[in-house]
Amino acid sequence: MAERPNQLWQTDMTKVWAGSSVGWDYLVSVIDCCTLDIVGWDLSLRCRTQEAIAAVERAVLEQMADGSRNYGLVLNTDNGTQFTATRSLEVLTRLGITHRHTAFNHPDGNGLIERIHRSLKAEEIWLNEYPSLEEARHSIGRWIEEYNHDRPHRAFKNRTPHEARAGFAQPQPLTKTEALSV
Repeated sequence: MAERPNQLWQTDMTKVWAGSSVGWDYLVSVIDCCTLDIVGWDLSLRCRTQEAIAAVERAVLEQMADGSRNYGLVLNTDNGTQFTATRSLEVLTRLGITHRHTAFNHPDGNGLIERIHRSLKAEEIWLNEYPSLEEARHSIGRWIEEYNHDRPHRAFKNRTPHEARAGFAQPQPLTKTEALSV
């Protein structure tokens, strides 16, 4: 498990029924395994590598203003083609992110993000029929914001994921020696 923020992230894609006027959409989410906050996400009409990359790049921009190359970040994914495509692997390499994927047919290997998706669907998506993709993005974004900032976790002594992240000293890139040993 992760001992500090921006050390280990999990990402996954899930299919979302957004209502008869919108149809099926695809949500890619990224969670920090240390603080359990959702650090990046993308909702779109397609489920391509491009959308998976967009969620990771947004997470990097939000969490690591100075870039991700020296953090020693590991991204855990399943074996979906969006995450194992050459283009995806090239982007992760360019960002200095180590890619690790779960064993085939082993969803527990990505259990944190799987659990978040289940909660998001049960508490938000399955209860609503969105009139547009933009409304779906807005409502899902609001749920993610509330999850990160308003939902306490027992694992953090009833602090929210946002408060847990703030409880760490601002994560710093690894030193050159630390980076070489990763």
